[in-house]
Amino acid sequence: MYFSTVGDLLSRITLMLGIYGSLAMFLTMVPFSLTELFCNIPSCTGESNFTSNSYDENHCWGPISRINAYRIFLAGFVLLIGPFVFFSIQKNKFIQIFATIVSFSVFCIMFIMAFHLLAIGRGKGNPALANFSALPNIFGACSLAAVSHATLPHIIPPILNKANLGLGIAIVFIAVGAFYALLSLMIMFTFENDKIQEIVLLNFLDCSIVPGVFFIYFLGLYTTFKVSAIFPLNAVALRDNIWAMFSSFQWSRIWAVERLLFPLLAIIPPTVIAVVTENIEVIVGITGSYAATTIQFIIPPLLVHYSRADTQEKFGPSVHIKHASPFQHNFWIILAIIFAVFTITTVTILYITHQS
Repeated sequence: MYFSTVGDLLSRITLMLGIYGSLAMFLTMVPFSLTELFCNIPSCTGESNFTSNSYDENHCWGPISRINAYRIFLAGFVLLIGPFVFFSIQKNKFIQIFATIVSFSVFCIMFIMAFHLLAIGRGKGNPALANFSALPNIFGACSLAAVSHATLPHIIPPILNKANLGLGIAIVFIAVGAFYALLSLMIMFTFENDKIQEIVLLNFLDCSIVPGVFFIYFLGLYTTFKVSAIFPLNAVALRDNIWAMFSSFQWSRIWAVERLLFPLLAIIPPTVIAVVTENIEVIVGITGSYAATTIQFIIPPLLVHYSRADTQEKFGPSVHIKHASPFQHNFWIILAIIFAVFTITTVTILYITHQS
């Protein structure tokens, strides 16, 4: 609306790349967690078998290696959940409620178990003061986590009384951030730091940590349940963005193109990425450091700048907005863009030096 044609195209492509990265991350997390769970059937012997990071050398079932088991689980997930991309998903209220309840239960179990292990003196963590080589993954994970604010446009409009909306959102974000920070600190001091896996839930899959096989499978299958609830929504959003980008062309309205080609374009690229690599850290780092950083720190400031200019041109500089942001000075726009450039530059340098 406020961008030029080129600007609108670039912003849409960046958004789509971010969603592609998220889908690739989801498609990697599910088979990765299922492989770790079902290639190490829990026997409640008290000995952990869930710390192996090698896929090509260790076998899963007989002659089937871990990497092949990973790809089998990936194919099964895509075949079961992928077809939802071809349809419109509207009434998913109960699915989201179920996913929220399961998520809350899983985080409570993790928090209680980590606190219990620390309380009885079984904490094995000794985190380093700083590890600058991990900055790309930190930037990536933080950016992807912060992109969760993209759900606000769907949450805010139905709220009738917006008088204290800013305060309410701030309290929720602070509470969630504090909980995640506390849980992360507890996990860092509970487990040996070189054995903390990309999906931290996998560190709890041990009968010496959780009380019984039921909790092991409950925690191990959580990633699959959660991703199954959110993957179709993200994939459909990507499909709709692809259609919107080509909607000006007449051929985009052909049934085969709209109903078959666009959904396939939404699901095939992340599937290929998940087949090629099971390294979740790399996917999170690259997606978050580049696409998510651009979505979060470059596009919004530019959008604000052009929208303010358009508003002043149409209504004059004296227009009063009741719910205006306290960060209205252009300094904040410049600061956000500088931070984004600094982040992308730093991450790129660290990736290059790490590879060399």
